[in-house]
Amino acid sequence: MPEPILTAEQANQLLTKVFGPNQKFQMMETRHGWVAQAILSQEELDQGMGLGLGNYVLNKQTGVVTAHRSLPPDMIGEEFDQAIETGQPIQGGQVYPPLRRIHLLKTFEDPQTVQYQVHVTDLDQPSNPETTELITINKETLYFHPSGGPLSEATAWAEMLSRTTGIWPMEETIER
Repeated sequence: MPEPILTAEQANQLLTKVFGPNQKFQMMETRHGWVAQAILSQEELDQGMGLGLGNYVLNKQTGVVTAHRSLPPDMIGEEFDQAIETGQPIQGGQVYPPLRRIHLLKTFEDPQTVQYQVHVTDLDQPSNPETTELITINKETLYFHPSGGPLSEATAWAEMLSRTTGIWPMEETIER
């Protein structure tokens, strides 16, 4: 489990670990966390990437990082603090530490489809057995079956790599 994040320097170190050294953030401290929003380059702003830009919150006590919607950081901070203080669920999806490991292994490919064997391991509940499913992705429509949470992530990751490299990956492991 991550360590407490009590200083701005610790928060910056964790953000660098999670998002890499090239992504910089503006941060705001709250009672129970650090709200971080990516600092975009002028080129990214010109491309409209600032529209809908979300926030991340680093929990000071647990070091858990959650992704939050596009609201002003002070509103996200107030919402986060209130959830902590009232014992309500955090209104964001956990980014770090990752909750599961997804391993893709390509088993078949033709001009229309690609098929992967997908192994999913719960990292937050290591006693749960690993699951394995076979997914088939239509390369043109990106429709895949069967569908579901980790399979959606696996499909999105494989498709992103195929756009980036020009080929569907043979084997990949991601943690989410």
